[in-house]
Amino acid sequence: MKKVEIKQNNTTINKVTLAGTISLLALLLLFLVVTLFSTNSLASQITLLTEHPFTVNGDISDVKTDLALMRIRTERLQSYNQPDDIVLVSEALEDIYIDMEKLLNEIAELYLGPDEDIRALSDTYEELKNAHHQFLAFSKLTSSSTNEIAEYEKTYLYPLYDTFEADATRILTYVRSTQQSIFTSANQINKMTVIWSCIIIAATAVGLFYFQSLIRKMSQRLYQKNNQFEVLAETIDESFLIFSKEREDCDFVSSNTEKVIGIQADQLLADRSLIYNYMSKETAEELRNTMSMKNDGSWDSAIEFYNPQKIEPRWLQLRCYQVGEDENAKYIMTLTDHTEEKRANQALMDALISAQKANNAKKDFLSRMSHEIRTPMNAIIGMTTIAAASIEDRGRVEDCLAKISYASKHLLMLINDVLDMSRIESNHMKINTEPFELYQFLNNFVSVIYPQAANKGLEFTEKTSGFTDHTTYLGDPMRLNQILFNLTSNAIKFTQSGGKVSLEVSQLPLRGKKVWLRFIVSDTGIGMDEQGLKNLYTPFEQANASIAGKYGGTGLGMSITQNLVSLMGGHIKVKSTPNEGTAFTVELPFEQSNVDLQPLQEYVLESLKVLVVDDERDICEHTVLLLKKMKINAEWVLSGKEAVESVVLAQNNGNSFDICFIDWKMPEMDGLETVRQIREKIGPDTPIIIISAYDWSDIEEEARSIGVNAFIAKPMFQSSIYNVLVNVTHGAFGRSTAKADTEQNSLKGKRLLLAEDNELNMEIATTLLSMNGADVEGVPNGKEAVEKFMQMEPYYYDAILMDVQMPIMNGCEATKHIRACGRPDAEFIPIIATTANAFAEDVATVMAAGMNAHIGKPIDIKQLCEVLNRLCRQR
Repeated sequence: MKKVEIKQNNTTINKVTLAGTISLLALLLLFLVVTLFSTNSLASQITLLTEHPFTVNGDISDVKTDLALMRIRTERLQSYNQPDDIVLVSEALEDIYIDMEKLLNEIAELYLGPDEDIRALSDTYEELKNAHHQFLAFSKLTSSSTNEIAEYEKTYLYPLYDTFEADATRILTYVRSTQQSIFTSANQINKMTVIWSCIIIAATAVGLFYFQSLIRKMSQRLYQKNNQFEVLAETIDESFLIFSKEREDCDFVSSNTEKVIGIQADQLLADRSLIYNYMSKETAEELRNTMSMKNDGSWDSAIEFYNPQKIEPRWLQLRCYQVGEDENAKYIMTLTDHTEEKRANQALMDALISAQKANNAKKDFLSRMSHEIRTPMNAIIGMTTIAAASIEDRGRVEDCLAKISYASKHLLMLINDVLDMSRIESNHMKINTEPFELYQFLNNFVSVIYPQAANKGLEFTEKTSGFTDHTTYLGDPMRLNQILFNLTSNAIKFTQSGGKVSLEVSQLPLRGKKVWLRFIVSDTGIGMDEQGLKNLYTPFEQANASIAGKYGGTGLGMSITQNLVSLMGGHIKVKSTPNEGTAFTVELPFEQSNVDLQPLQEYVLESLKVLVVDDERDICEHTVLLLKKMKINAEWVLSGKEAVESVVLAQNNGNSFDICFIDWKMPEMDGLETVRQIREKIGPDTPIIIISAYDWSDIEEEARSIGVNAFIAKPMFQSSIYNVLVNVTHGAFGRSTAKADTEQNSLKGKRLLLAEDNELNMEIATTLLSMNGADVEGVPNGKEAVEKFMQMEPYYYDAILMDVQMPIMNGCEATKHIRACGRPDAEFIPIIATTANAFAEDVATVMAAGMNAHIGKPIDIKQLCEVLNRLCRQR
């Protein structure tokens, strides 16, 4: 009975085992079918997405890029329509056609939308090509001017450009719609896969739980588990190794091992120690020690693994744990490639660190800016309080006002730095092109920088070389001044008293049609280390915290400088050694101007004969050297007596000196006495210039009364010598010009209408304008400005000053109303915008509204007077 029962039980067990095996296999098969179906569906969606929408999307973007390139190439002929230019444009267009046609063919092949979209795009492209050929033919005509070419392109090409872009956009819209449909479908497949997987897993779990009690009784339990493990191992992306501690071979190695770790499964089956060859020695030793433990040894860690089939190291998650005990103990090792996850995590960490650094830099910047802004604000508020308390003490009030003015300018400089950086980062910074004379520019620049260096006890030198007679260039002198001012002010700031700061300016050999000028600003200051050089152009950062604390500043100056240099088409280099100094080299391209801003009508400098008189031999030699660089014939003597003798002798020989440079402070006979004797002996015709390292205001009246024509300060620079020579020989520079400017800036007799909503600004502007002789009438908004203008008879007002941002009606709207009112003076009356909005787009807005000029706040009264006089004269 027992045998029969055992036999029946065995039969039952066999049947149940068979049924259970079949059920589990069915569930696994169903799971596999669901997985394969989902995988295939997702793969097909991905393939469809990759081959069609993504490719077409990229092609459309490239088509738009080529279209933009076409527009750029053809617009070139609006400025340059020489035969060579037309050939260049034609060749460029042919290259674009090749790329464009390749893209259009690929779009036509892959696009899943309506065929008429492709036809419309192709037809427009053919029309565009034909239009290009006609446009080039029209440009070749000798009678076609650049204006006619521009009008032709606007009439015939621009509409085709717009149509072509619209056709491309329609295709792009359809492609993106297709992408969204694919994404939606993939999402639905994913949801269904998850649902079916959950159902199958749940059913499998129930089946496993039910049959587990019976499987334990089966004699073939180990064999069945091994089969299950094989199946599971093949369905996951992990490599499995099963082995005994005492043996070097493996009992089992999953077939996907080569894909995961780059070692063939057969090699590891024969010798599992091969895996240690691709780890570090420390990792391999730790793994061996773990497996030598007797009970429940385990190890789980991320290790660096040198996959023999990969160039870069990989990161594996290695898990090793013991199954069984004593002689039956087995070790299971799993290896999972987590390289991409590791890289993604590292990228996130790097991004976090970068964000933290940027955040800290901006926090430090805000902290510094708070200090930098509060410092001049404290001066303004404090000096205002002191001035109010000392209202009867005129000298004290004047001193307070001077300091308030200085602090205000410093505060404005800080604000301008921040605004410049904002404009640069938002691509709103514009570079202007206007003529400027280099020597006049350098003279004005040095006249500002030299006192700063002298006040700090620094030696400042300027040197120019390599220039021709014509030194008028086309460029942006304001931005050039900003670049040089940032560099030289930094050099002065970071150089201790007794040090040296120099500016060297030279003209480089021509490169094409551009003239390149090199500016070298060097100092003997504190210098910078490698870290300081690395952060030099980073916005909101300075070399280190001690620099910011000791010297102040926004940390924006060098970033602005670098960006301005780039915007002007140049480049900047720096060499620096800690405690030895720094040298910045800036090279910028300019165009040679056809107009000479400083023509000499009566004399040419090369024909001048100059005498230099100074009791210091070095100064005489240096000054003569500078004059000879300007091709001027020059001689020197060391005393006033010798000067008188040389001048008289030259006149008697019929070879008189044209100009004399005479030092004020000399032993025995000073400069003024020398001038008196020269005038007595040769008369008033020879211009005489007094050289002085001192303030000559105390002797100026006496000097001019005895025949001194001009003054020049030590140390002398080539630019300052040039300007004073032009002044005394031609009158283009010097005091007469300044006086003329002052007279021209007078607003006496001018009646102005001022629209300003801020009472304090109204008071300031009214007072400043009245001080210059103007009669000012004020209104608080644009609506009243229009009404006030209409109430008065035509030509009552000479000009209107219009704030832009005002309540009720802003300045732009008020300007439009005035221009459109129909009065005879409405079209021509000068209207000037006075606003704190100083960006280029703000200027363009007020100009588009009908205004004639733009003056930024805070108002520079000298600039405002110049603009008012100029516009009134034009009217």
